Amino acid sequence: MPRPPAAESSHEDFEVDLVFPPPPAPSPAVFTAVGDEPLRALVRYHHELLRRSSIGDLFPRDPKRFAAVVERIATFIVETSKGSPEIALTHGLTWFRSRHLPLTIDETARNVWLGALLATFEEVEYPDAARVELWNWVEALSIRAITRRTMVGQPRRYPLAEAPEALRPFVDSARRNARPN
Repeated sequence: MPRPPAAESSHEDFEVDLVFPPPPAPSPAVFTAVGDEPLRALVRYHHELLRRSSIGDLFPRDPKRFAAVVERIATFIVETSKGSPEIALTHGLTWFRSRHLPLTIDETARNVWLGALLATFEEVEYPDAARVELWNWVEALSIRAITRRTMVGQPRRYPLAEAPEALRPFVDSARRNARPN
């Protein structure tokens, strides 16, 4: 029996849900500028702010499990910053996206995450020389963490020079969360 003719469609009939910009992995210069422990301290402080934020429920409540997750993330950041090819192969972009799929992360959660990182840069006095490269990587990478769309159009991009002002409410919130209760 002959098949019915396929419905003709054009590329205009399809909408792309999310475009993932290529995240420019940091060069080993980022690692060289700060070293292992300062990068890990950056990740730990950032995640402590996140834990106290409006997206804190994305992280394990148990302190030991939370610490284990943060150390795994810190190792990912450190190894990627060293330019380790093993990390790209075993924990690349597909892995990163799939790790976040079980979580409900929308554009606002992304902004909370980015705002907390900006506050962390200041709080831990992360060197300016390493900020731009690290920011360019994680800002683009953060779009891959979005698992639930709540806005029409692509998520806003935040070049580091514009990010502190554009994300001011989220940075201010992160700073308030940094204060002991």
